Parts: sequence; C-alpha cells; structure tokens
Amino acid sequence: MRHPVHGRRILPALLLAAATAGAGSDATAAEVTRVASSFEENNRFDIHMGLAYTFNDKRAAILREWNTGGPNDTQTRLVKDLVYRQQRHVLTPTIEIGLWHDLAIYASLPVILADNRNYAFDQRADDCVYGDDVPPNPSATCVNKNNSTTIRDGIIPRDGFDATTNGAPFTQFTGPGTELIFKGPTRRGIDQFWVGLKYGILNQEKRAHMPNWVIGFEGRFGVGRAMTFTRNIDQEDPAGNHRVGRRTHELGLWTTLSRRHRFLDPYFTAFWRQAFKGAASQFQDFSRFGAQTQKQPQSTAGMSFGTEIVPWERKAKQFKVSVLLEGSAVLHYSGRGYSEIWELLADSPAMVGSNDPTTADQCDRNAAMAFAADNPGDPGYLQAGGTSCARHNGVTDLQDYGTFGFNGALNLHLGPHARLMAGFTVQTDTRHFLTFTNRGKADGGADNDRVEPGTKEVNPLRRDVVDNVGRRFVIDDVIDTYAYARFLLMF
Repeated sequence: MRHPVHGRRILPALLLAAATAGAGSDATAAEVTRVASSFEENNRFDIHMGLAYTFNDKRAAILREWNTGGPNDTQTRLVKDLVYRQQRHVLTPTIEIGLWHDLAIYASLPVILADNRNYAFDQRADDCVYGDDVPPNPSATCVNKNNSTTIRDGIIPRDGFDATTNGAPFTQFTGPGTELIFKGPTRRGIDQFWVGLKYGILNQEKRAHMPNWVIGFEGRFGVGRAMTFTRNIDQEDPAGNHRVGRRTHELGLWTTLSRRHRFLDPYFTAFWRQAFKGAASQFQDFSRFGAQTQKQPQSTAGMSFGTEIVPWERKAKQFKVSVLLEGSAVLHYSGRGYSEIWELLADSPAMVGSNDPTTADQCDRNAAMAFAADNPGDPGYLQAGGTSCARHNGVTDLQDYGTFGFNGALNLHLGPHARLMAGFTVQTDTRHFLTFTNRGKADGGADNDRVEPGTKEVNPLRRDVVDNVGRRFVIDDVIDTYAYARFLLMF
C-alpha cells in the first residue's frame, strides 16, 4: 500500500491548495494562488474553514519476475500474478487564518473513514487458459492456485487469508476456482496532521500587470500510531490491523503562479517534500548488523500545469463558475515504504529471516514454513525456525517511480462567503519494483567484488524469496481514481 497518503493515498498537487483550505478573497486569483489576508484597509481579518470528502479507488496488476534458477536459464520473465484493489474514504476538515497582508497559516487533518484492500488472481483475460506450470506456460492467459508464483513460494497460503473474519481466516477461499485469495482488514483513523505557512509575494488584484505568486512551507507530521499486520487473529483482533498511520514526517516547500487573462486563468505549481521516519515507526534500522542502505521513507517532488476556464462571472457580487483542468507529475524517490503488497508480506512465514546476517545460520526458513503449514496463524513459527528468526513487517525498499495525473473540477463561487468544488482525478504510476532491497555492500571481506554470506556485508533487510533477481514483485497497469467535493466558508 501506493500509494499513501502510500497512507498511504493523497492527491499530490491539487489538494495542496484546493482541499487543504488554501483559500483567499482575491477575486482574480486562481484556486491554487488564493491566500487569506488580514489587517488590510478594507479587510481586517480573514478566516477560511472547509470540509473535503474524497473517495479513492485504486486498481493495479501485481506481476512477478520469474527465473527457474537452472544453470541454463538466463532469462528473467515478467508473469501475471495478482490484481490489487484498494478503496478509501477520507474526510478532511481544514482551516486557514490570515496573519498579515497576504500571509496565512493553514492546517488540515485527513481522517480516513475506511480503507479496504484485497487481492485476486489475475483472471482478466476474455478467454482464460490456465497452465499448471509456475510460471504459467506460454499458452496460459490467467492465474489460479496452480500457477501463482505467490502461492508457490508460500507467501500466501494455498487457501488464502481473510483478515475480515477472525473465525476461520485461513479457510475462506478453499475452492479450486476461487478468484479472490486475500482480504486485508478494514482500517480507519488518522495518519498525518498537515500545517503550513503561505505568503503571497505578488498579487494581481493589487498590481494588475503582475501575476499571483505564492510560496509556502509545509510540514506533514505523523500523529497516528503505526499500522501493522498479523495473521494471528483466531482468538483476538489486534489493534495494529486497523490503524492507518505510517509514523512518517514530511517537511517541504511549494510555490504556485497564476495570471488571469479574460476568461482564462492558467497556473503552475511545484513542490518538494523530504520524508523522515518518526518514533515508533515500522521503518527499521538494522545497520549496526549489516549493510543496510535505506532507512527512511520515500520523498516526493512534483509539479502541475493547469488552467481555470471562467465561462460566467459576476464580479460585483463575487459569483463565479469556473472549470479547472490540470495535469500533474510526481517523482517518488530514494526510500522505503508500505507498498501495495505490504500486507501480503507482513507476518508471512515465507518472509522469515534473520535481521543479523552473522547469525543467519541460526534461522531455518524451511522449518518455520513447515510449522506454519501445520499451525496456521500460530506465531510459534518463529521459534520453530530458530533463535535468530524474525518476522517481516511488510515494509520494503521501493524502486523510484513517477506518478502522472489529470484533474478536472467544477468550481463555484457562491458569493463572498461560500465556495464549492467538485471534481475527479485519475492517476497512474510508472512500472516499478515493490521489492527492491539490494544484496549489501562488498567491503572489507576476503573478496571485495562479492557480498559474502554470513557477514556484515549483507543487507539485513533482504529476503531472497522476493528480492532476488527473478523473484521480485512489480506493479503495473495502475489506475488510481479520486472523486472529491469540498465546501469552503470564508469570513
């Protein structure tokens, strides 16, 4: 889990201004360049209060690299495996207060009302043909229990897992023709609290020959407890299975420019946010044991270009109808994260391993998996594997990737004190690896060109079952849609 608000799901550019109460009283300003302003001659004080609702639906194909491992097999193929779906409902109250001329402080608190994820075998082909080979042979067009690489490696039990029931979670998908194979729990709560300061350097209403130019500083602070996942739910319902927090903080800068010309108001936005792990997060640091290279969550930078088209306006009474069209691009880079498959990996006996490479010989993965097969959901698989065995929390190193999106909205100014916006956004991510932990760093051993097993040269977070070339997970065909509405009161 993308991403993502990955907490992971938030609109990267539009909601920076439109759904986080970035509003103002400037009649000629586009939505993205509005600023609450106070202590001016005809405007003693500005306060804007808003409420936004967003529904997010995300679908993607989960692919798998595959190589038989044979001495003569030099080809690494990408094969179908799973289809991922996530649905999320978010309610976001916002407030912005003018501090001085074109200077404002703003804050918002996205509240996740419900977040649900599930995984099904990829059976989207019109005429499904199944192969019994892993991976599917060239004639196979669909995936089932017999040819799924995720089932083959034991990452998901053969009869799947349903975290929405604690009565018999391991026996909900026993049919040989089942399509759905894994359901995550319903999550809800708070991930981050956003607060920022914005300043309007230039204002077209005050200087008609100049554009509107706003700069801002924003902090997004992880206030919710970290979400976790366990399959041990037969007798209890762990709270971590229902949280949405990532315990990540982000600090960044953003800027927007717009200039109204007759019925067009084109604009440009850009932002950069550096991410940091917070206290009690699941972004673990085992660098004291080995050559861990990534410790922090991925950071982001992006931009958008758009325009507001104003077909009707009555400036005297501050009524306006505008149509917003926008394209955006965001780069996610250098770090780890809760990917779209994190719940599949978390607490999977197939992911058991040692977080100290020098004691890896004291963890028998096969023994742990055998115990788990006989005792589904029993955390005793760790002890069965050996004293050095540790469970995997699902957080992985991610390959850098881009997100490209289009946003369209209808914006209504209902007089001087009320505004309503409703819109739709569609995004897609570039194909990228979801399990991308490197082998380590060859430094100081007997062979400086090779990472030597059982030494501190090994990356302690690496799990060969998903990180070896020929076993890595890939996400593709991402369709990430958002429908949103926002109401804003301005005083």
